[in-house]
Amino acid sequence: MDLQHVRALVISTLDNAGVSRVKVLPGPKVEGAFDNGCGVSVSVGVLLASDDHVTRSSEIDPIVGDLRGMPDRTAVAVVDKTSGLAWAPADLVDLQGAPYPTCQRTALKRVAAEWGTAGLEVSVGFELEFTVFSGTRDSPVLAHDGPGYAATAFLQLEAWHLDVLTALVEAGVPVEQVHPEYGRGQVEIALAPRSPVQAVDDYLLTRFIVARVSRQHGLHVSYSPIADSTTATNGCHIHFSARNGDGNVFYDAAAGTQMSPAGESMIAGVLGRLAESSALLGGSALSLARLQPAQWAGSFICWGTGNREAAVRFVPGLRGYEDKQSNVEVKCCDGSANQYLAVAAILAAALEGFRGQLKLPAEVTVDPGTLSDAERERLDIRAFAPDMFTALDDLEGSSFLRTALGHELLDAYVAVRRGEAERFAKLDREAVIAALRWRY
Repeated sequence: MDLQHVRALVISTLDNAGVSRVKVLPGPKVEGAFDNGCGVSVSVGVLLASDDHVTRSSEIDPIVGDLRGMPDRTAVAVVDKTSGLAWAPADLVDLQGAPYPTCQRTALKRVAAEWGTAGLEVSVGFELEFTVFSGTRDSPVLAHDGPGYAATAFLQLEAWHLDVLTALVEAGVPVEQVHPEYGRGQVEIALAPRSPVQAVDDYLLTRFIVARVSRQHGLHVSYSPIADSTTATNGCHIHFSARNGDGNVFYDAAAGTQMSPAGESMIAGVLGRLAESSALLGGSALSLARLQPAQWAGSFICWGTGNREAAVRFVPGLRGYEDKQSNVEVKCCDGSANQYLAVAAILAAALEGFRGQLKLPAEVTVDPGTLSDAERERLDIRAFAPDMFTALDDLEGSSFLRTALGHELLDAYVAVRRGEAERFAKLDREAVIAALRWRY
């Protein structure tokens, strides 16, 4: 990419609190940054979202040490040609140039590489739900009145919608569609599938661009799991598909499940690790509160074809396009997660299922919330942890995720999220919603 007209480069990382942290370099410094990076404090891996308090883990001293943020030249996007603003995601390295153990992007690269070693090609796509507000940050007002998915909701924010789409397309983000979501003020953007790291890079860039365009329109956006208690909650649905030499493993016309044995085993793997991964898929003080029945949030650990109340939803393709479109959606994720880690956890679990040829549990063809406790127990339909402390204990004790992500990274993540949970434990729900609304 020709960078001679870039006036500033935003170098972006996503931390363990799910917050995008940036360094901005002036034009003359941009080219050199691809060789020697920019300075980053070692504390970036242990900052809390709530108040930027610096915590610590047994391996990470946030006071002593420095890192370099190495922008990825292949992922540079020009955000605004007129102003000369560009953006790039970065990997974290130590001063010897070695990958830093708490670099989440590097962790996803490792997991994705294992799929290639297994002879598989994996793709990931995102659906981002968020709430748009007018008014001020101190007195926010939901920016559209609905109804859900309605033309009238789109028209209330027509100019904003069009400017968001234009900005995303011009920056090279592969947008599939944008539409008003079910809740008042709620919008969803769907991104096309890409390789895992590219997909998360697209996700980060999308959030940056949407926030920038919204400010130009006098609007504010929140990806918090619960941005406002009077409207629908926000998820961040992660889709993935995989191909081997025979094609899409999630399509087999002759199979009763409509997928190959390899695809079945991948779903079984995800289901088997979902409980211990839940704090990675949404680690904020509001994440588990979002996972409620009858909210299409995927609040039960089970799977079903097209089942929006199941945590894992199999999505068959349109007839004639099954090989291209069939995929799996993990619905229990939200925008407070570090999506590099969320995707890494899902893909590591799916690959474990594939390698172990795990057996797929019975499909749930009804809303699991309508079943009795006895029926759910018989079908092995499980609930998520009752609180974030329990979810973090499950994560901390997971030898599987320690191996997949590295113990330094996992311990730093747990330290951050546990610190968050402790800070909010004594606050009422409305106070937590207000405290996190503009952090995500």
